[in-house]
Amino acid sequence: MKAWNKDGKPSDHPEPWGQHGIFSTMRIFPGNKIPFRSDHLHRLSESGKQLGLPWIPKTETINELIEEFISGMDAGHGLVRICIFEDIIGISSRKARSDGNPVEGWLIRYRRLKPGIKLTVEKELYGSLSELDVEKEDWIIIDPKENDLRESATSNIIFVQDNKLMIPDKRVLNGIVQQKLLPILQDNFFVTRSTPQDQDVTSFDEIILCGTGRGVAPLASLPELGWTSKQNDVFKIIRSHYEELIKSACAYISFRLTI
Repeated sequence: MKAWNKDGKPSDHPEPWGQHGIFSTMRIFPGNKIPFRSDHLHRLSESGKQLGLPWIPKTETINELIEEFISGMDAGHGLVRICIFEDIIGISSRKARSDGNPVEGWLIRYRRLKPGIKLTVEKELYGSLSELDVEKEDWIIIDPKENDLRESATSNIIFVQDNKLMIPDKRVLNGIVQQKLLPILQDNFFVTRSTPQDQDVTSFDEIILCGTGRGVAPLASLPELGWTSKQNDVFKIIRSHYEELIKSACAYISFRLTI
């Protein structure tokens, strides 16, 4: 865990949750390859502007700090989180243990303050992940007023019924993995953009999570709503598409390094 101030000098990395700021988490694959890095950094910049942060580091500066950080990072770590606060940028890492693992979901009644931005101030949401074994558990966000299921604390959600996909689009963060997968899903499945109510969940055959840390992972159960996965057929197909995306992205990075 490292941090730098506006002058580029080392600083203490603050506890992020509850602080005014933004963040994004990137996956690092062998050879220090980071798929969709430019997408993550563009989102950070745009989020900072939307939030009105007084200081947003230049993309070149962030890239330099990322390279400095990962050069000394624990070799077993596969996730890097970048936080930008009012006058500090912080980078931390952890092991990528949840990729593709079946997940047990637990409900959290919460409405995100600015759904299109990952805010560090949302301690009630992100700070509460410490209560779970994130390798195999996640918070499923249910709106406290409308009782619909929108996303999880770590991922977007895909609901599957009769091989048709329902993907929420109301007040959710359109994650980068979902952005990359969506055109492929629309080519291979019938996709609707809608948000199911809690009482509708039992009608779904599968519920799939997709995000940077989880990649594409199956929700195994949602006990509070009496839902259990009936199959994993669609998950396996989408997981295969995801793995091809990552393979292609890493191959492109390798190609760029040879130019």
